[in-house]
Amino acid sequence: MSSEPTAHARARPGDRARQELQAVVTAAIAGVLAFVLGLALMGDGLRPIGGDGSVARIAAFTTGAAAAASFVAARLTSDLPLSRLGERLERTVSIVGAAAIALVCFGLGYLAALSAGEIMQAGFVGLELDAFAGALACALAGATAAYVAHPLGHDISTRTLGTLVPAFLVVGVVFSMLTASDEQWWQLHFSQLGAGGGISGFAFNITLVLSGLLVSTMGAYVRGDLEAATVGSAARSARWVGRLLAAIGLCMVLTGLVRVDIAEWLHIGFASSMVVLFCVLCVGLPRFAPRLPKAIHVVSIAMVIGTVAALALWVPVGYYNFTGFEFAACGLIFVWLSAFIRAIDAATADREDAAAHPLPLADSTSVAAGGKVGT
Repeated sequence: MSSEPTAHARARPGDRARQELQAVVTAAIAGVLAFVLGLALMGDGLRPIGGDGSVARIAAFTTGAAAAASFVAARLTSDLPLSRLGERLERTVSIVGAAAIALVCFGLGYLAALSAGEIMQAGFVGLELDAFAGALACALAGATAAYVAHPLGHDISTRTLGTLVPAFLVVGVVFSMLTASDEQWWQLHFSQLGAGGGISGFAFNITLVLSGLLVSTMGAYVRGDLEAATVGSAARSARWVGRLLAAIGLCMVLTGLVRVDIAEWLHIGFASSMVVLFCVLCVGLPRFAPRLPKAIHVVSIAMVIGTVAALALWVPVGYYNFTGFEFAACGLIFVWLSAFIRAIDAATADREDAAAHPLPLADSTSVAAGGKVGT
């Protein structure tokens, strides 16, 4: 398989300017629609910024819808396909990936608006907004979300997915923490945020499900990136990176679907499997993807050591509880993910540079004369 990107996958001159214009126009349309819808839903009287019956609850829907619609519009007009994947896998991943990202765009906009409302309400205690001010807030949030989400439709890649996963996880978990009915949840574990009903539990569990879909989709992109740089048995080994990432994503989905208060041990089993699979991926990465920069292999081994050390601080040392271990493990995974994406970018850039600027063949006369041209 050729390591050089296809001409169809390259951006043509003027594409970026055209996409930027589309993003601005889409943001303007989304802002106007959000203002009209917000004005209709605000009704008479005043509403608080956050909490029940607040402006944030209305803005959450308009912001999420604007982000998702903007991404879908960009994706439908984009002519950049998935690269380096087989036709059947490309079609499947394209559909699943686009649907997952659209849902994540909605979720990010929705949760970001709600979280911002909770924070603003805490800062402006007692402040209430009338219909015009509330609709204006909806318009600003909707336009911003549409503008930010639009470029994603033109650039679904390993880097894009790798950025969305931690961003969505952080926003979802922070919102669940802000709205948790049990203020002592941290004395048990993160999964306590998803226990019971309410918007907090729903936000936490749906965050895990959608993030898992993104990770699984990213596994397909990573597989394509690595296979493009290798051939033969090395390419077959590289597929295991994508498979392990897909398995981690599947465990995340199952962890979100199986609530801890319904089937605790099954929930914990899925959650623990994510950590085990991550360690297997880190340990096996030098064998699965030997052509990646050596730095990522060093980082991978360091992450395994760090995970074991974090586990030891929980059991048997008892320095912190299970929530502390989860914080540490998530932090290590985010660090590794950032380094891994940069390693793939570096390997891809080096490969494309080598294809664009091949080294000249050594002159046979020069070689024979020890590097000097004989007279």
